[in-house]
Amino acid sequence: MKIALIAPSGVPFAVGGAEKLWWGLQHHTNQLSDHQMELIKLPSAERNFKELIASYQRFSELDVSHFDRVITTKYPAWMVDHPDHHLYLQHTLRGLYDTYPWPALAGADPFTPQAWPGEKGQRAIRLLRHHPLMAQLRRLLAAKPERAQLPELFACLHRLLEGPWLPAAAKEGLFAFPGPLSRAVIHHLDAMATAPSQITAYHAISRNVTRRANYFPAGVDVKVIHHPSDLVLSPSAPDETAPPYLFTVSRLDGPKRLDLLVRAFLQTEVALELRIAGTGPMEAELKALAADDPRIQFLGFVRDRDVATHYQHALAVPFLPYDEDYGLITVEAMSAGKPVMTTTDAGGVNEFVRHGETGWCVPPTPEALAQAITEAASDPARTRAMGEQARRAVAHVTWQDTVRELITTPGQPSNEAPERFPMVEGRGATGEASHEDSSTANSATNSARAHWLVVNTYPVYPPMGGGQSRMYHLYRHVASELGINVTLLVLAPPNTPEQCRDIAPGLTEHRVPLSRSQARQQQQLQAALGVPVDDIAAIHGWRDNPRYIELLRHYAETATQGVCAHPYLVHALEEHLSVPWWYEAHNVETDLKRAILASPLAQQDPQALKAMAEVEHAEQRACQASQQVLACAEGDLATFRHRYRLPADKGCVVPNCADLSALPFIDMTTRQQWQARLQQHRPVALFLGSWHGPNLEAAHFICRTLAPACPNVVFYLAGSLCEHPDFRQLPPNNVRALGRVSNAELSVLLASVNVALNPMFSGSGSNLKMLDYTASGVPVLTTPFGNRGLDFNAQQVWVAEKAEWPAALFELLASPAAQRQARVASARTRTEQQFAWAGAVKHIADCGKPINGL
Repeated sequence: MKIALIAPSGVPFAVGGAEKLWWGLQHHTNQLSDHQMELIKLPSAERNFKELIASYQRFSELDVSHFDRVITTKYPAWMVDHPDHHLYLQHTLRGLYDTYPWPALAGADPFTPQAWPGEKGQRAIRLLRHHPLMAQLRRLLAAKPERAQLPELFACLHRLLEGPWLPAAAKEGLFAFPGPLSRAVIHHLDAMATAPSQITAYHAISRNVTRRANYFPAGVDVKVIHHPSDLVLSPSAPDETAPPYLFTVSRLDGPKRLDLLVRAFLQTEVALELRIAGTGPMEAELKALAADDPRIQFLGFVRDRDVATHYQHALAVPFLPYDEDYGLITVEAMSAGKPVMTTTDAGGVNEFVRHGETGWCVPPTPEALAQAITEAASDPARTRAMGEQARRAVAHVTWQDTVRELITTPGQPSNEAPERFPMVEGRGATGEASHEDSSTANSATNSARAHWLVVNTYPVYPPMGGGQSRMYHLYRHVASELGINVTLLVLAPPNTPEQCRDIAPGLTEHRVPLSRSQARQQQQLQAALGVPVDDIAAIHGWRDNPRYIELLRHYAETATQGVCAHPYLVHALEEHLSVPWWYEAHNVETDLKRAILASPLAQQDPQALKAMAEVEHAEQRACQASQQVLACAEGDLATFRHRYRLPADKGCVVPNCADLSALPFIDMTTRQQWQARLQQHRPVALFLGSWHGPNLEAAHFICRTLAPACPNVVFYLAGSLCEHPDFRQLPPNNVRALGRVSNAELSVLLASVNVALNPMFSGSGSNLKMLDYTASGVPVLTTPFGNRGLDFNAQQVWVAEKAEWPAALFELLASPAAQRQARVASARTRTEQQFAWAGAVKHIADCGKPINGL
């Protein structure tokens, strides 16, 4: 085919991501396919509305009928008329769409005062809207957008903009750019140009672009095709002879948020340089901000070949734009094997950056970014490993794939995996995916409108304990894999600030501190029962928290589905949510609380009996009233079905999983090197656990039975269980209580200990700690009960009953290194195949199919 790639040439001209796409697409189509492509550009000024309309008209009149196909990527080039027109959308004129300065007024009729932001504009439109030319324009814009209108529409706009009917200053105000009338006209023209009757096939450069309202007609199929850069890049380690540095390159203007990067870097004490390439209107301001820190260097304009060199020798690449269409810098950096630091609101950047895997994705605050920078500098080996994962994550982004997928005839099958080039639906003007019935539009995984409201009794970020880790990783993958917005509305300790922040792309946590009344009741109950009762106290305590109720009602207005994480806030969810909701059960809470309250229950303590009855009722209600039950293990689900007489087909298992990106596999040789480096002369056994009944029972077993029987082994206890009074002073000389450990400290422990212990004898759900162990390559000794729901076999872990543990531990430590290596490698493989969080999302979708048509 002879293909015309039609594009605007900016006035004044500048080279950006769009130009690089056009040049690369033309070159590689001609080199890699049997087709011929010509790049045709017209000068397109848009300094005011008059220039913009002239550009739209020129493209609408362009005759390219001598080409077999036309491809356009942005306004106003898509006004061209051709029978085989393919749209590969980069972005609209964003100042009139998603970054319009007055979004609250965008839905109003532009010919009424309600659409205008100031008194002057409101008065002008009230006076002028009845003028014959304005009435004609109003009629044209109210009609269905069709190309047949173009001659009359352009003639009307020409008379309005050029005629003597109004002084020039008044015209400028009436057609302010951006403004209500200019917005309405451009939306009408774009709708006309991109209508299904005009476009053969729709494509987008990113998922982020497809999620914006008004970018595509409602319900059309849009193929997402990520494209590469024209830079020649290859992975390379940092230059050891030069100072380590972070590198970024972009235009120095507001949307790129280089000021946020500089402020974050100034908060660190890292021995790194920050090198910033590029020019722009904020250059002087940024230099003034960084003036006192010699680590920050502004490189100015840098040629492409030098940009590639800077990438190749950098430690990492920060890139912090707000709601970027795509973010070519991300692909460039990752292609060079560098992890990317970005923020949760960076838009298309987050289609590649996975926090802890291929980079850092943190809230857009200097503090969070400073922490990411510090982590990168303090553990360069891990940073380089993330860079290698980043390189693999964009390996499919090639010109060969881009050309093939873009030029493939619609309906012709592609041999590529659909997740690499996903097909999504256009959102249209209202944000709806299509004009389907409301039951389909409100489906739990409809990416255009779905909003899940999850209630819980504690915050989940940063994830420390097992419950926090499950919720954080599960729901961030629900957001990223299914395109769902998830809000975690959680209770927080008293006297802490209310806080609402994005903790991952599409995942928001809103913390609400306990009210004074609620905190007082919780303290009284805890004093009476002698154990932590934060969750039990919340069963009715939420009623004494007006702010929590206010926010629950607020989020319920837009929620398409609810989730009750644990059963303790089930009454709150039932009373204030009108849409279907699911129960996410981390444990069989009734059994768990009965064990924790065993002592006061045995004494028939009235408050303990009342608390236990309330837990039983809440769990029963959560199981029976919910639309679906998600359990961690089959055993828990069987208990719920039997105890609460649930239908046999109600409920599904969404297993606990490991954050594999943060848990590198350490083989036996590397483990021995770590042990030598730490001068570890005796075998070390590790037990991780929170202050949780089954974990306390396990820790007691280690201290009272296992440690005395194995005096040559050092036992480490880590986690909040160390704060329990029983473990603050440990009689056995070979037991150490480490307390809560940071992620960095945990990484060292998992890389160096000889064995990880999982002596679980009670509880429900499944053990996240087991997956941390198996993912990291630590030999694991577990009880059969501790292995429930995970089902590692005897060729992957060591399994022994309680009485056999001392002998089993000796056997494990004495086994040949080759045997231990074979088992831990097999355990890691099973963990990757069965217990990755991205896979757990498939269980979520499967759970929804019988109910929501997923």
